[in-house]
Formats: sequence, C-alpha cells, structure tokens
Amino acid sequence: MDKDFYLQGTDKEKEHFSGNRGVSFEWNIIYKCNYRCSYCIFEGKWEEYGPRTVFKSVDELMDIWNRIYDLYGRCSIVFTGGEPTIYPNFFEFISKLSQKHYPVNISSNGSGDLKKMVELCDNKKVSMSISFHTQFDTAQEVIKRAKYLKEKGFLAEFVNYCCWPPTIPRLMEYVKMFKKEGLVIKAIPFCGQYNGKNYPDSYTKEEKEILGINEVWENNVKRKGTLCAAGQKSALIFPDGKVARCGQIGERILVGNIFDKNFKLLDKPQECDVDMCPCLKAVEVE
Repeated sequence: MDKDFYLQGTDKEKEHFSGNRGVSFEWNIIYKCNYRCSYCIFEGKWEEYGPRTVFKSVDELMDIWNRIYDLYGRCSIVFTGGEPTIYPNFFEFISKLSQKHYPVNISSNGSGDLKKMVELCDNKKVSMSISFHTQFDTAQEVIKRAKYLKEKGFLAEFVNYCCWPPTIPRLMEYVKMFKKEGLVIKAIPFCGQYNGKNYPDSYTKEEKEILGINEVWENNVKRKGTLCAAGQKSALIFPDGKVARCGQIGERILVGNIFDKNFKLLDKPQECDVDMCPCLKAVEVE
C-alpha cells in the first residue's frame, strides 16, 4: 500500500467477503444506533425508520436461516445497521447462526459487549469490522477495541474510516497512528451531500490526491449498464425483512421479503442501473 491505508473500491479481491464463493447476504438488521454521526445515511431519519425494524427471537431467526440453508446451502453474511450489536440477543443469535452459515462479519462501531462476542462466538467463523467515528470515539479507544479483537482472533482486515470532508485533514495522522499499532485503515469515500454538494464527485483535487481517487479508481467503480448477479448470488436485507439486490439500488428494486416462507433470490443476473458502486458489491456473472 503506497499510503499505508486501503481505499475502498480499489481492489475487488479485498472487497469480497472471503471464505465462501456461494450466496452471500448483507443484513442491515436494525434501524437504531447509539451514535449519531453527521455523515450517516440515516441522519435525521432515525425516528422515521426506527419503527420499521422487525424484532424476532433467536429461534424465529434460526427458522429463517435454516430455510435459506435448505435453498442455497451455507451462505456468508455481513451484519450492519444502525449498530447491529444492540439487536436483542445479538451474539447469542450469531453463535447459533454461524454453526450453519459462515463466514459471518459484523460491521460495528465496536462499542458493544466484545467480551460476550469472544465468549460465545467462533473466531474461525465470525469476525468484526470496526469503524472509527471521530465524533464519538478517540483513536485510542478504537485501537484498544481493535487490538483486543485481534488478540482474540476476531478482527477483520481493516478499521473503517468514513472520509466525510471534515474528517479528511486528519486521515494521514490516524493512518500513521493505527499503523504503529499494527492496524490498517480502510478509507471509505463519503457518498452523500455536504454543504450542498454531492460526494464523492465534489471532492477537491487535494482531497482526491490524499485519498488516491483518480481516473483508474473512478473507472473501477462505474457499474451502470453492466450485467450483475446481485439479487441472484447476493442481496441486501433491510430491518423489516425486505430484500433488495444491493445497497446502491436500495428499495427501488426489491427481490422479496426474507420473512416470507416462499422467499427466493432471482433466477438470473440483471443489468445494473446505478452510476457507481464504490464498495464493488457488483457480483461478476460467470
């Protein structure tokens, strides 16, 4: 890495949730978070979205995933939110789920009960990707959490850092600080509005240079018009059970509802209609 960090959208292999090339799901399990980051996609919408979360018991959730196993075999699953670890009995559920479906990755701010995760879960099947949110945590707090998980074998490859324009000036300072502790930051381009401008298109020349955003990167994340197996080999689940092809398309194109006993993924790939996919979730058509 030339700059000692990884820029999201640079390397397709690093974006793949490795361990299983079969069907994969991303589950945005809860519209609730104990943080209120200014750059969050749900900023100003928590009260509106919160009631849409459907809560189920561990046994009810396992019934769903046993059915998915019967359809597609072992699947890989990424959990996001909101903050997924505040879902009731979350780690108890992950412990049972990962006996049948793995690898499981949890995208979290790391503020939850990490000791319970270590106690209940299998580090050969479960990992956590910690995010560093400077409005709520110090670098030292995040490093402490990350090193604990790394020591216990649960830390994923990167510590996520959202490159909202006000957070970019200190990026390289944090990169050096984390590198000193044996940790690597994943710089995630901000996608949204800030000061009336749309990002990542509105990054300045200097900001793009810091991040490493160039023509090669921009071409790499272009997806519109390409045939994609998202919705057939992967999907995004919302807290109310709705299933979309991917996060970039969102609720505009729904595959179904995972709580429906007759739920199935699409039978074939479809053309992508989004301009870019910085997380490279596009699934290659074989």
